[in-house]
Amino acid sequence: MQVRRGRTFAALISLATAATITLTNAPGAQADVQAPTHGKLIGSFTPQDLASHPVPHLTSLMKASAERCAPLPAGSTARNAGATTACIQVSGSSGSSPAQSSRLGTAQEAAATCSVTSPGSYYYHRHDYCLNSLKVTYTEFNEQNPAEILGTGVLTVSSSAALSASSGQWQESQTVTLAEATGLVKELSVGLTASCNGSCTATVPTAWAGSRLLTLGQSASGSVTYLATPGAGLQSNITTSYDLNVTQPGAVPIVKDVTWSNPRQVRCDTTFANNTSTGCIIPSIRAQLILPLSTYGAAAATYAWAENNLIDHWGADDSPLQRLANENTQTANRTNTCGTGASRSFTPLPATVPDDSCDEYPFAGSYQGGSNGALCADIIPLLQNGVWNFYQDPNAPAVTFNEPCVRGHVPSTQNSAAGGKLGSNNQTERVLDLEKFDVVVTA
Repeated sequence: MQVRRGRTFAALISLATAATITLTNAPGAQADVQAPTHGKLIGSFTPQDLASHPVPHLTSLMKASAERCAPLPAGSTARNAGATTACIQVSGSSGSSPAQSSRLGTAQEAAATCSVTSPGSYYYHRHDYCLNSLKVTYTEFNEQNPAEILGTGVLTVSSSAALSASSGQWQESQTVTLAEATGLVKELSVGLTASCNGSCTATVPTAWAGSRLLTLGQSASGSVTYLATPGAGLQSNITTSYDLNVTQPGAVPIVKDVTWSNPRQVRCDTTFANNTSTGCIIPSIRAQLILPLSTYGAAAATYAWAENNLIDHWGADDSPLQRLANENTQTANRTNTCGTGASRSFTPLPATVPDDSCDEYPFAGSYQGGSNGALCADIIPLLQNGVWNFYQDPNAPAVTFNEPCVRGHVPSTQNSAAGGKLGSNNQTERVLDLEKFDVVVTA
């Protein structure tokens, strides 16, 4: 989570007003309150100050493959017309590199479909991917005069797939179009077969039965299906691969296939729900834990304050957290920060925050959590006239902003709701032990 640079996160707010505090018990429903004259004001922001966070995505551009060539059979129509050889290759994208990528783009880019990405490129979110108009070129020529192209056919291949966070099975739609045809090439027959490795099997490997004959502008469409079955407690990194069979009726070369693979892997695991739940994602895209202030109230506000003010900026894009899966270690971390393991105890302030509880950040369920609570900044987040104000806990040392953690005075319902969201998000985003994730606080 980030606040717009150029705004001062800690605004100067008058502390002259003192009044009673009213809170509801519903998660995220902390009402506007007036602050008593307790600790020093150490920061403020409004929900509108929160920077937008486009959906993370990546783009991988395909390079041209080597040409695969073979002689045309004697007596074929093309051979009789002077062509001796046919070649086929993935043409790729001009000036592209398979490593070229962008992790975060504009909101427009993040919402875009493959149709607006570079032709010949794969486009990824954590839960889906697609291929835009990969170009495959079929060429016929005479070996005695290779510069003279006697016929060409340009095919484009597009595909898309949505992965499931609760299943190891997914479908991938495929469309092949004859976009250009010149000279001796009037029509082409195409067939597409998919495969996958690791624990994966293509249960429906062909997008359509046999081959389909295409004339200029015509398309063949269908779907392939994959099924990943990693063992209980295991994960599997999977590459999907493709074989496009291309022939010209009456001019069938000996070598007539072109192949390619998805540049990025799909990861499927069976590590949640006591190792009984399988799900798949694109691991190249980092997971986000999204916590709206409107739902998680003071809990989300505490994390936003820490992410933007403390020295380590834990949870930000340049300083992600890492999931800690071991529940015993999580409990120990929570004890060290908010419980009896802290050498300076957390003192609830029920007169200021009804149903007050200690909410630690970084989370106990992260490898960055578990600091001795005595080292943390203790803060009181209060929503006042639409502004989140953060006050120094009068029972704690002055905040230096160099602390490795924060302990927020947060209503217990909001604390529990945020903790529940962390746990459910790990499963829906398939965040594995040690895997990095960002924390994004929104309005």
